[in-house]
Amino acid sequence: MYNREFTPERITALRPDEVFVFGSNLAGAHGGGAARLAYNCFGAVWGQGVGLQGQSYAIPTMQGGVETIKPYVDEFIAFAQQHPERKFFVTRIGCGIAAFTPNDIAPLFEKAIDQANVILPRDFVGVLARSAKRTDSTPFTPEEMNAVMMWTMGAGNSAKRFNGENPIPPKKKVATKKSWKNEPMPDKNSVIRLNVTIPADAMRIIKYGHIPEAMEDHWFMYCDDDTIRYFRSWSGFCIFEAKYEKLGGDYRITDLRINRDPEQYGNTDDKKDAYRFMALLTEEYGGDAKMFWEKALQ
Repeated sequence: MYNREFTPERITALRPDEVFVFGSNLAGAHGGGAARLAYNCFGAVWGQGVGLQGQSYAIPTMQGGVETIKPYVDEFIAFAQQHPERKFFVTRIGCGIAAFTPNDIAPLFEKAIDQANVILPRDFVGVLARSAKRTDSTPFTPEEMNAVMMWTMGAGNSAKRFNGENPIPPKKKVATKKSWKNEPMPDKNSVIRLNVTIPADAMRIIKYGHIPEAMEDHWFMYCDDDTIRYFRSWSGFCIFEAKYEKLGGDYRITDLRINRDPEQYGNTDDKKDAYRFMALLTEEYGGDAKMFWEKALQ
């Protein structure tokens, strides 16, 4: 079974014998997430969507279901076996813009679990370890499934959930637009009406925003005078914009705008996205987000 290191939470440099393995698209348009990092830092070639390029290796994840990704993962594993002199750091391929989960993608790497030069993300190994301990007649419990899904979707450094720690970084400074990279909400979006009351004490904490503390921290958030804005931390894509207003001594969220550009965000269900937004926001001020996560994950 897996007995080595995990892919680091943030990779900024590689040794000469190390390779950054990232999720791509067949067109090789490395515009977001780990693909952008591979292009900017590790030699990924624009227009090349598969295979070794510089100190990076591309595995396409945007062309369809998991079954369309498997041949490329198998090809990668075979390549890594043929090059034991290199060390391959597999990122959480497919678990960003492509909107898959570790439970979807991790089993594709089962053949690499004992391959010493393939380093896997901690949550991929967690899924594989759980699978190894059970039979087909022993399904994941709802709690286990929710934990894995929340890891993928969650606020803060969600790996902390498995250690019983608070995944939300402490609020030490107020986030602003300049605190993290961010892009404007695209023209392709949808707006849903909300009527959610936020107590003043909770809003005071929310207004601190959310500055990522680790690579697997999925979100950056800041507030201005009337809008709460959530961005994916790797790509800077704007996913949620929530309008709020003063309501007596408290606040009310009135509208939620959601990114619907398929090149930036794979979800399409307004209702689940509303629950997802509320789960993120509730966790920001230390509220009980369990019900919102359950609705978002259904």
